[in-house]
Amino acid sequence: MTTTDDMLSLYRVDSQLRGLRTRVDNATRTLRVRETQLADLKGQREELESNIRQLSATAGNLEGESNDIRDRIEKLRVELNAATTDKQYQAILAEMKIIQEQRDEVDSKSLTEMERVEALQAQAAELDQKIEERTKVRDLAVTEQATREEEVSERVQALQVERDAAASVMSEESLAIFDRVAEDTDGETLAPVVEINKKRREYACGMCNVEIPYHLVAELHAANSAIQQCPACTRILYLEPAETAEA
Repeated sequence: MTTTDDMLSLYRVDSQLRGLRTRVDNATRTLRVRETQLADLKGQREELESNIRQLSATAGNLEGESNDIRDRIEKLRVELNAATTDKQYQAILAEMKIIQEQRDEVDSKSLTEMERVEALQAQAAELDQKIEERTKVRDLAVTEQATREEEVSERVQALQVERDAAASVMSEESLAIFDRVAEDTDGETLAPVVEINKKRREYACGMCNVEIPYHLVAELHAANSAIQQCPACTRILYLEPAETAEA
C-alpha cells in the first residue's frame, strides 16, 4: 500500500470516530450553555435578594425613626395639655408641627422604600419561575449528554482500536501531518483530486475547488508517492479509484 492508501484507511476510521465524538461534544456544549444560562439567572436572583434585604433594612430604619418621632409627638402632646401660658402653648404647638412634618417626610420615604421592595419581590418571583423552568431544561440536557455518551462509548472504543492500528503502519512524519491537517480542518483531512480538463492537465482540490499544479497529480500517480497537499487549504490530496485505475 502507498502512503496515500494508508492515509485513506486512517481517514475513514478517523472520520467515523470524530462523527461519534461530535454527537457527544454537541450534547456537552448544549449542557454547558444550559448550565451557564441557569447560573446567570441564579446570579440575578442572588443580586435581587441582596437588594431586597438592603431596601428592607432601610425601610425598617425609617419605620423605627417614624416611631421615635411619634413618641416625641406624644410627649409634646402631654406637655401641651399641661401648658400654663399661651406662649408656652404656642411654642409646644409649633414644635409639634415641625416634628410632624419630619415624620410625614420619613413616612413618605418609608412608603417609597416598601414599594420598591414589593416591586423587587415581584421580580424575584418571576425569576424563581424562570429558574424552575431553566432547571428542567438543564436537567434534560444532563440526561441527553449522558445518553449520548452511553450510546457511543462501545463503538468509540472499537473505532479507537481501529484508528490506532491504522496509524501504527504510518511513519511518525506522515502521522504528524495527518493529525495537524485534521486539527486545522475539523476532521476534513483528505480531499479528492477533481479532473477539470484532462487534455489541458487542469485539476482542482475537491474540497476548496482551487486549481492544483499538475505535478502534484503526477506525484500521486507514482508508486509509493509522498504526501501531497493542496496549496490552498493544505488538505491531503488523493486520487479517486477511477482516476487511479485509468492511470
